[in-house]
Amino acid sequence: MMPSEILRRAARFAALGVASMAAAAAASAQSAVLPNQGPDAPRVPRTPATTPLFGDTVGYWQQRADYTIVATLDDGRGVISAEGTLRYVNNSPDTLRELWVHQHLNAFRPGSRWSATDEREGRTRFQSMRDPDFAYERFTRAPSVGGRALTVAYPLAPDSTVARLTLPQPLAPRDSIDVQFEWTARPSTLARRQGRRARSVDFAQWYPKVAVYDRHGWKPNALVPAGEFHGEFGSFDVTLIVADDQVLGATGVPVSGDPGWQRVAVAGHSVQTRAHAYRDVPEGRMYKLPAGSRAVRFYARDVHHFAWSASPGFRYEGGQYVRAVPVGAYRFPAWDTVAVHVLYRGDAEADCALQVASTPESQRARALDGCIASSRSQWEGGRALAFGLASLTWLEEVFGTYPYPQMTILKRIDGGGTEFPMMMQNGSASQGLVTHEGGHIYAYGILGSNEWQSGWMDEGLTSYQTAWQTGNTRSQVSAAIAARNAQDPAAVSDPALAARALALRNAVAARNEAVRAGRVEPIGTRADLFRDFATYNAMVYGRAAAMYESLHDAIGDVAFRAFLRDYYARWAFRHVDRWAMQASAERASGQALGWFFDQWVDSVGVVEYALRDASVERSSAGYDLRVTLERRGAYRHPMPVGVRTAAGWTVLRGDPARDRQGLLFRTRERPLEVRLDPFGATDAARSDPIAIP
Repeated sequence: MMPSEILRRAARFAALGVASMAAAAAASAQSAVLPNQGPDAPRVPRTPATTPLFGDTVGYWQQRADYTIVATLDDGRGVISAEGTLRYVNNSPDTLRELWVHQHLNAFRPGSRWSATDEREGRTRFQSMRDPDFAYERFTRAPSVGGRALTVAYPLAPDSTVARLTLPQPLAPRDSIDVQFEWTARPSTLARRQGRRARSVDFAQWYPKVAVYDRHGWKPNALVPAGEFHGEFGSFDVTLIVADDQVLGATGVPVSGDPGWQRVAVAGHSVQTRAHAYRDVPEGRMYKLPAGSRAVRFYARDVHHFAWSASPGFRYEGGQYVRAVPVGAYRFPAWDTVAVHVLYRGDAEADCALQVASTPESQRARALDGCIASSRSQWEGGRALAFGLASLTWLEEVFGTYPYPQMTILKRIDGGGTEFPMMMQNGSASQGLVTHEGGHIYAYGILGSNEWQSGWMDEGLTSYQTAWQTGNTRSQVSAAIAARNAQDPAAVSDPALAARALALRNAVAARNEAVRAGRVEPIGTRADLFRDFATYNAMVYGRAAAMYESLHDAIGDVAFRAFLRDYYARWAFRHVDRWAMQASAERASGQALGWFFDQWVDSVGVVEYALRDASVERSSAGYDLRVTLERRGAYRHPMPVGVRTAAGWTVLRGDPARDRQGLLFRTRERPLEVRLDPFGATDAARSDPIAIP
């Protein structure tokens, strides 16, 4: 279909999305309960959703979703008109009679469950917005299969982020269907994970995205502030028709057309489009384009989402990440050179003036300076590019070979950052943010975590690896203290190391106090079932990161690194759940770890132990010290216990399965004190040493 025809149909059917929502609301004598979300659905998963028995991939299956899309951007209004085909392959053992799709952009408007959650928790964002400021995604013609229109229902109306499509005939196992969509979409002027300002747009969510179907069935969910995204892997063939002066950044590689990078490239930065990275790319279509516009076609494989941004104000810097790829190391292809694209705002002054226009005049100059810094000066001169290259080096060390031909880092309208396969949309540039969002490309984009159901598997792991890169984890700090063989680990002579140790102890104290005050919920809780957005954030980021810290300590550094590499190699481009992760940790450590994941994921508690009954006897080889280790807190841990002599420290670990146990230390020199966790390696509160009688 020609772009002009798409625009005509968009105008003709613009009301269809509203009409179908109204019809759904009237018909919503249907249940408003979505699959896997009724009153009987567990708050924390009890059985694997994707992992077969024994935690291996034998018997694993997942659906496949391939999209071909053509979208025309009217950047004056920030609106796209689009048509596309979803080829959906049913690899499950079940016969399907319906499809569920997400229309996530509809969260950022009045009447959505997102807006209702905001209102309940005292935030004012989208619920009072009026046209043309709110976001939407509307079908301009009913979706169809083989020319037969599908029945569209919105069970949660007036929320329209989830739609059910009734199929014209059952879809048998190993069979596939092609679903045709026509729709229009617009981000909101208030940016949140998406947005538009003047002629700049961030289309993070913008197309009918089929929900995941796994061993538990369909996994649709209304988009609310707590919880993010989940998708089926496949390929995306996306053609964007834009004005000639627009510059684009997107998931995938541009296989035809000009994304605009060369025209806005900073001197000294060559453009590597990687247009020929993929073999056997289907032949593209020809388009009769409106005057002053061009078509740019992006292609991506092994991804479960496609996001893009456009702005005539983008400036380009680029480079290459080069490494030797181990031949045959993985079951998926990799590239010896990865193109790294950076797009930031060359028009920062003008764009930021729009952003801060409503700021009180007394604060406007400062706000403008901060905006310009986060839009341009933090990025330019190769800074953001260096962050990207350093992040790839680190993430390959942690997980394994980056499996995509490119990574794009671009400046978005919103603050913070959001990850997508091959791309991150960031509000600013720093090493920490780029490492964090790059980590998400692994833990969410490549390892298909269900962020809505198990945010701890992505947000917590990503938060932990970000701290790990900077050296601010207990495993690193405690090892540094122990390496100095300090007689008093609490009095470290290095001020910087002492400050890091103190910050970690304070974080432990705050987490333990939160448990005692009843402010903690299990990190495995489904995102929308946390008591509020603040609790969700505290659990899936901070407390979940503490879980990985404790796992690192429990199994040791060598096994922890082996665990992440096994997890990645086995599960890349597959959907993961708690049991997939646990099995990899057990393989790497040679230990049964159900007790560890049960307590940290399914319940709340603290790690708390105590020492008592210390005694010393002379022996033929020196001294025997006996001490009793008792568990006082709800959580178990292989608690380290140290004995200090004039020669330094000897450390043993307790058995986490035992609530009370005796430990025997044999030393040449006389013991001077015995202490729980002398170097601060665990999540336990610090305790005073026991003097030796």
